[in-house]
Amino acid sequence: MTGILERWDFAHARYLERDDELRAVITWDDASRERAVELERSESRGPLHGVLVGVKDNIDTARLRTTAGSAILDQNVPDSDATVVRRLRAAGAVVVAKLNLAEFAWGGTTQNRVYGSCRNPWDTDRIPGGSSGGSGAALIAGYCDLALGTDTGASVRLPASVNGVLGLRPTFGSVSNHGVFPTALTQDTVGAMGRTAAETARLAAVIAGYDPADPNSTNEVFEPADARLGQDTDGLRVGVPESFFFDDLDPGVAARVEEFLTWLPRAGTVVVPVADFQQAEAFRHWSTIVPAEGAAHHEDRLRARADDYSEDVRGRLRAGLEITGPELARSLAWRRAYRRRLALVLDDLDLIVSPTVAADVPPIIGTDSRAQTAALGAITYPWALHDGPTLNLPIGLHPVSGLPVGMALTAARGRESTLFQVADRYQRDTDWHTLTPHRYP
Repeated sequence: MTGILERWDFAHARYLERDDELRAVITWDDASRERAVELERSESRGPLHGVLVGVKDNIDTARLRTTAGSAILDQNVPDSDATVVRRLRAAGAVVVAKLNLAEFAWGGTTQNRVYGSCRNPWDTDRIPGGSSGGSGAALIAGYCDLALGTDTGASVRLPASVNGVLGLRPTFGSVSNHGVFPTALTQDTVGAMGRTAAETARLAAVIAGYDPADPNSTNEVFEPADARLGQDTDGLRVGVPESFFFDDLDPGVAARVEEFLTWLPRAGTVVVPVADFQQAEAFRHWSTIVPAEGAAHHEDRLRARADDYSEDVRGRLRAGLEITGPELARSLAWRRAYRRRLALVLDDLDLIVSPTVAADVPPIIGTDSRAQTAALGAITYPWALHDGPTLNLPIGLHPVSGLPVGMALTAARGRESTLFQVADRYQRDTDWHTLTPHRYP
């Protein structure tokens, strides 16, 4: 690895050169160069010593503006770091930038009316996904080594897929949400994003752990995310669903998915069909729980400052206000039963694999993301309602558009290490993760 200061200067130069077009960054932290200088001169502070990390801008950073991608919080400067940021710094990381997102993390396109429409570095006429679109774009554009996103429905996995990076939705409760602006409290997670399985696993391991300041945090003891890096995958049982996830794939996406499925036996795994576990019902219940919880958090502000919300987000939150108590209770009960049902399926498997996104990456069409989000997220919601981890793994480029395609790897609660074990093995056998857009080498 080159010198920390040299890499900071290089990343900063790339940001200055490219971000007028990409709009991946809301705030670049110029003061982080001083941190790079300090770390350059010091002994190792931890597993992320000198690593440049971009942080989604709904995660608090002390004395550095945190907007949640909104006009309402444009001047919000927290006094303290979120727990995950505190853990980053303790591990030796350099937090270089706050990254663009969909307003209040609502939406899958990151076409932000306040801070600019973020663009996909592979094709700047196309979306970078969302809501953590800035995190995915910043990684591919070379602004940072690793990034943090948040995932309530698909907001880490979707931008990871369409930008060609790894992105983890972790086991619910395993990573603290303290200091993160809420989207839906019983669905929110903070996830690691990166170019390689090894680096992303180390980031995931650093930010995980019990936090008494987060009421949803668990004190269960899980194997660290990076514990199985480099291990063989011989004998792992890999489930492939027989319905829903593969039903309506774009032909180019299907071609890459099929190549991945043929790789699995070559890696020594045992491929097992997985029967229906009511995954097609997940979106309906997610679409009750998340808007209702979001509306509860925004209700007073929405009534006092409705015009400061975009039409897109205002519409989503107002719809949440119309959800009744019995409707919410039924969906919460369904989620409890679904998690138990999926846990039983995973009792006999090490992981399940499915495409992350069924469609090719769509063009930018405007700031109202509702239709595109629904289409892109169609097969992501079953894993959002799972309480275990799902990892997007880049598996190649679409043969027509040249845009990235991703595979979702899902395991039982606390089994992140198995997902990174498989992802690491795949990246040792292939070189997709080393590719970058021609315009942003």
